[in-house]
Amino acid sequence: MVFLDVRAVSNVEGGASSDAAVHRMVFSQSIRPLGALQSGGARTWTEKAGIALKDIAYFAAFGQSPARVTYWGFDDPAAPEKLLDKLQTLTFRQVSASPRILANGEPRAMNLKERQPDNPWSGPLGETSAVMAMDAAILQASAAEDLEQLVSLTRSVAENFAVAVALTGLTTLDAGDHGGILQAAVFTPVIGMPLLDPAAFVARPDLGSVTKPIESRREGSQDGIPAYAGGILANYQSSDAPALVVSLAYPDCAMADTAVSALKTRWQAGMPPVASIEGRSVTSPGGGCAAVVRFNQSTGSKAAIGQFLTDYTQRGFNLLQIGSSR
Repeated sequence: MVFLDVRAVSNVEGGASSDAAVHRMVFSQSIRPLGALQSGGARTWTEKAGIALKDIAYFAAFGQSPARVTYWGFDDPAAPEKLLDKLQTLTFRQVSASPRILANGEPRAMNLKERQPDNPWSGPLGETSAVMAMDAAILQASAAEDLEQLVSLTRSVAENFAVAVALTGLTTLDAGDHGGILQAAVFTPVIGMPLLDPAAFVARPDLGSVTKPIESRREGSQDGIPAYAGGILANYQSSDAPALVVSLAYPDCAMADTAVSALKTRWQAGMPPVASIEGRSVTSPGGGCAAVVRFNQSTGSKAAIGQFLTDYTQRGFNLLQIGSSR
């Protein structure tokens, strides 16, 4: 799951549609409308989206393609229905009355004749968009059925034990430097163990039962960090400079302390130099402990979060590798 705070990026970079802001949006390949923004620029994007980028509070997305869902979040609770009304005057038609869902094509279809790389509702492959209003957001998917199943959900991802612990760690970030999180990603232990079967940890009742089977799969030496139950990767902006923050969920603070030390060592061993590295363990009120490490970016250097993502996607050095031989 990935998240972008449009307002926060706008405040830091002098407008959400500035070149600096668009360049900073590192999850543009995971958040569908952001890919269109990078292709055509803000003016074209606004015309085809039916709404100005500055009127959107945040974007978020979760799931695997083709069933990926994107959230367009607003401050105004009335904004989603207004946008649906606008879309119905463009290329969208109603495909469901309860809930009200509009679509601009057949479910999961791609139409290369309708491809528009600068259009957040179709994109470079002419992919169908099905849209629905929920709370103060527009939800976008490639089929109405992906949206219908969300109507009856009563739990939030924030209620997941590992996510709750990692979020607790992030709440300690603003220690008087008046900073904020611009963008973030929630991840599972799969990010640290490419060959791990997800069934080994899905639906486990507690953090200990998640990390034990992962620890048992460690091979060879102890290179890497202790097995975590999940975590959050965040692009933080303080009053001084950007930073990459990692918050990992552990059953106890002894493991979290070990992870803090290991993360510092791994960064120094395989990543570019940063201005400073800070780390601590943070006890979660509901149980568990977060290992929180902040990598403060040097002036003029490449964004730390961008460096991590580049290395990870290109199968290079993986900062979050769970202990194993290289």
